[in-house]
Amino acid sequence: MTGESRVIIANITWNDSGWRNIYTDPRAGHKYAREHPGHESLNFKFDKKGLDDEQNIYGFVQWTTPPKNFAKNGIIIFYSKNLENHQGEIVGIYGDAQILKSKTKTKWKGFEKDELESTIIAKKDLSLLFPVPLNSEEYSEGRRLVPQVGYTYKDIKFAEEIILDEIKELKKTGIKFDEFKKLKAIYEFLTGMAYSEENSFEDEDIKEQDELLPLIKIHQSRDEIINELKTIEPTTPQLVEFRGKQYKRNNKSIAGLKILRDFKCQMCNVSILKKDGSLYVEAAHITEKRHKGPEAYDNILILCPNHHKEFDLGKRVIIERTKDKIIFELNDKKYELSLELK
Repeated sequence: MTGESRVIIANITWNDSGWRNIYTDPRAGHKYAREHPGHESLNFKFDKKGLDDEQNIYGFVQWTTPPKNFAKNGIIIFYSKNLENHQGEIVGIYGDAQILKSKTKTKWKGFEKDELESTIIAKKDLSLLFPVPLNSEEYSEGRRLVPQVGYTYKDIKFAEEIILDEIKELKKTGIKFDEFKKLKAIYEFLTGMAYSEENSFEDEDIKEQDELLPLIKIHQSRDEIINELKTIEPTTPQLVEFRGKQYKRNNKSIAGLKILRDFKCQMCNVSILKKDGSLYVEAAHITEKRHKGPEAYDNILILCPNHHKEFDLGKRVIIERTKDKIIFELNDKKYELSLELK
């Protein structure tokens, strides 16, 4: 690789306390790992006595050779294999990070020789353990994102997507303002641009769906849309070519579903009229992507914005779910919605 990269993704061993307490994994394959806690155990404990200060936090990544092409004002994204659900996850981020020229050793009871090792330093106000870990499969296209020991260089677009996706997940679960504020600051540090809702990849997806809608209406019949949706499998490519241009497969599926559902909320039958004369609805995943929800027509509901937010954030109980319908209670009100394509 030539030149410097501002972004790396680094592997850290799983820690069920959120990398804030010393952790030894009894399930580790190596005896050494079972007996000695990894120094990354405290990566997201930001008040390590005698080490962290008001501005800086110290962390650890295990590597054979430190990154030679990592910029001094870089971003480190952390990947870990969740041993509870056996899923690869993106769990946090360090901003304005640097690689230490040599390992720093701090007296800390519990580690081998009672010494905590540090290999990286970052700014505290630009570093965060993600409240909602991101499913790494969404970014890997079936490949491992990072070696078991070490790191992988990534581009700024990758880091930008991670930050915006975490912001999106915070909005779904109820915004935690301190974390949201910090993510905005990390985004601005990375891109040099102020964060606004227009930066959201979610908005880019909606724009792409809006571009697809008239093309699908002209060039595909309802039967063709239905047949295409029914043939989508987990192995279907993430990009699809349509009318001479590549689009995200999921955006084409959602645009097709909006047409089939006649742009009406499946919960209240309401359509929102936009000033350009088109109709607005949104797509909600029944099982969210971070919980391995498939990009399949029977996992997507077409809803108005109010019911979309209520579906994501409200008290929801699934009573029955098949390929053709879903019955659920939402905030103590019962709904039965069709998932059939017709």
